[in-house]
Amino acid sequence: MVKDNLLGAAVRIRRGWHGGRTGKVIVCNRHASPASSYLELKVQLDGSSEIVKIYGDDDLEVLHA
Repeated sequence: MVKDNLLGAAVRIRRGWHGGRTGKVIVCNRHASPASSYLELKVQLDGSSEIVKIYGDDDLEVLHA
């Protein structure tokens, strides 16, 4: 599921070390090349200043407030 613009979106991380934690997308870059395309996201976790890098939006759930 490709999301066009996640910048500023409230999200929940689905899996991995930070699975279940919520935060806000502060960087959303789509990298495209003939060999490989990927989405790079940086999420600032709620309740801390920790920033997590995520490659691809399959590991995220957009929260609707």
